Amino acid sequence: MTILLAEDDPELSRMVGAWLRNAGHLVTCESEGTAALRTAQLQTFDSVILDVNLPGIDGFEIVKKMREQGEMTPVLFLTARDSVTDRVRGLSSGGDDYLTKPFALEELAARLEALHRRSQQAAGGQRKIGEWMLDPRKRRLKKGNDAIDLQPRECALLELLLDHEGRTLTKKFLLDKVWDIRFDPGTNVVDAMICRLRRKLDVPGHQTCIQTIRGKGYVFKNAS
Repeated sequence: MTILLAEDDPELSRMVGAWLRNAGHLVTCESEGTAALRTAQLQTFDSVILDVNLPGIDGFEIVKKMREQGEMTPVLFLTARDSVTDRVRGLSSGGDDYLTKPFALEELAARLEALHRRSQQAAGGQRKIGEWMLDPRKRRLKKGNDAIDLQPRECALLELLLDHEGRTLTKKFLLDKVWDIRFDPGTNVVDAMICRLRRKLDVPGHQTCIQTIRGKGYVFKNAS
């Protein structure tokens, strides 16, 4: 894999970078937020590791700007912040995983491999959603000449809803399968992403394909 490592602790950056290179990966290191964002914009990476507390622009702001610009590279946050609020904020901003310090290098490698597999895996080719076609490999919705890029977790959530079409899925189930969170974080991270998907998928004047079942969860009903 090609990996961007943005970490301002020089010893930790050296250790993680050396370990990943010894494992066969190509690693580019940055120690400041603005430089990390610029590198992410100018080069193509398979994965990005972001420290939250970077000088200049912090990790949350970097991934937010990446997603706004259509950059969907999987992002793993690496941070000493271990509160539920920070973890959920990181995932809500567009991050894909969250590893708190101190950590085992083997776990970091395993999480990166899992992110890479998930981003590269095609889910049985293109899938029809009403007037849209979903390309899971490119994480893109297409309708004629119109195209909408999806964030990795948006695509994962949409595929999960498609896989369970007609079944009511609880927020607990969605948090577990899409965010790898096995507790209630007490935030609206699921609701917020459902709203984003609806804005991208729904046709004015037609019933939404992602329906809310009050007190239970969400159910996907394909209009096609």
